[in-house]
Amino acid sequence: MDNFEVREGSLVISVNPKIYPLDVIFSAAYLFTDKNYIVLDGNPEEEVLVEIKPKEKTDAMERIADEFNNELINYGAYAVQTSRNAHTRLHILQRVLQTAGAHHSHPETSLKESKPWKEDKKDETSDS
Repeated sequence: MDNFEVREGSLVISVNPKIYPLDVIFSAAYLFTDKNYIVLDGNPEEEVLVEIKPKEKTDAMERIADEFNNELINYGAYAVQTSRNAHTRLHILQRVLQTAGAHHSHPETSLKESKPWKEDKKDETSDS
């Protein structure tokens, strides 16, 4: 099944936003901006069209489309894993913050003002 067509030196890929959210499409498209010009169009509720126009002439349009589709899978899987691991990351962060707080029960009393100079005793008593 092909979700792309070649048009006058550019490639138009049709992406279903119900399968790939916009953030995944943007992430995949961004990866291609180094060697290509990218235009996103369409209706984000029904179909997103990604136009890829290589900055240098190439005959490898099908390969570019295949690579873009692979990046959609890559970023889509990353988004799913990030979502699945969000609770675990939050739990770990809470644990780290709790552990760090246990060492200093009263941080305001454990901090002492640092004075890189020595106070001269003569200055304190020579006011008279």
